[in-house]
Amino acid sequence: MPTRRPPSLAKVRLARAVFGLGLLGVLAVLLTGPAYRFGYIDVSGIQTAFGIGTSAALAAIVGGLALALLLPVREYRSTLLSTAIVWLFRLVVLCVFGVTLMFLASRAVPSLGARTDSTKLLDLAGLGAVLAVVVGILLAVTQPAGTTRPGLLSALVGVALGVAAAYVPISWRIAADNLPRINDISTDTIHPPAFVALPSPRGNTGNGSDYPGPAVAAAQRAGYPDIRPLTLKASSADAFTHVERVARGFGWEIVAREPAQGRLEAVATTAWFGFKDDIIVRLTEVTGGTRIDIRSRSRVGISDLGANAARIRLFLARLQQPA
Repeated sequence: MPTRRPPSLAKVRLARAVFGLGLLGVLAVLLTGPAYRFGYIDVSGIQTAFGIGTSAALAAIVGGLALALLLPVREYRSTLLSTAIVWLFRLVVLCVFGVTLMFLASRAVPSLGARTDSTKLLDLAGLGAVLAVVVGILLAVTQPAGTTRPGLLSALVGVALGVAAAYVPISWRIAADNLPRINDISTDTIHPPAFVALPSPRGNTGNGSDYPGPAVAAAQRAGYPDIRPLTLKASSADAFTHVERVARGFGWEIVAREPAQGRLEAVATTAWFGFKDDIIVRLTEVTGGTRIDIRSRSRVGISDLGANAARIRLFLARLQQPA
C-alpha cells in the first residue's frame, strides 16, 4: 500500500477559495433577478452584478480545473479502472481548456468569430466542464482518506457552481451580439397595431408605445423573417374569445379588451426579473376568417434578446391548436 501523504494546506486553501468564487458567482447572478424585481437595482445594476458574477464564475472554473490537475493523485489500489479514470479526467480537463480558448478567440477576433458558432462552443465547454466534474468526483471517491480528496472535491464543486453561474450571463451576451438590437416586434411592420390603453411615455428610462420606424422594421425582417400574421378560420367574435383565452392562459394581465374594435392589450411580466412587456393583439376580418396581428414590446433595454419574437411565436402557435 502506498504511503499516504496529507494534502498540502496551501492547495486545500486554494480549493476552498475556488469553492468560494463559485458560490459568489452563483449568488451574484441568482440574486440579481429579485434585486431588480423589488427595486433595489436598475438595469445598469444588473449589468454590474452579472459582470461580477461572471468574473467570479470564470475564475472558479479555470482555477478549479487547473488546481484539480495539479493536486497529486494516489491510486490506493492500482487497477485498470482507476488508471483509466485518472487519464480520462486529465483528458477531459485539457479538452475543456482547449474549447474555452477557442470560444475566447472567437469572441476576441471578429474574422474567427464569423466562421465559428460561439453558442455551440459555449455549450460544448459547459458540457465538458460538467463531464470533468462528474469524472473528477469518481476520481475523488477512489482516493484514500487523508490524501487529496477534500481539496479535489472542493475544487470540483467550485467548478460546478461556476458553470451554473456563468452560463446565463454569457449566453445572454452572445444573444445580444447575434440578435437584432431591437425590443419592439410586430407581425405587421408597415401598419403595426397601435397601443391605446398603454400609452407612452413610461418614465425617464422606459420606452414609449409608438412604433420606432423603418429601421426597426428592417432589422426585424432580417433577424426574424418568420414573424408574420396568422389567419384563423373563424369569425371575429370566436377568434377574439380564443385570443383572450390563450392570453389569459399565458398569465398575461389583460389591460383592455375591445371585441368590437378587435383589440386586446395586455402586460406580460417575466418570472425572475419581473420585466414588463406590453402586448397588443389586433383582429381584422378578412376573406375566409380573421387575421391576427400581435405586437410585443419591452419597456426597458435596447435589445430584448429575442424574448418578444419568442413570445409571438409561442402565442401564434398556441392559437393554431384546438381550443
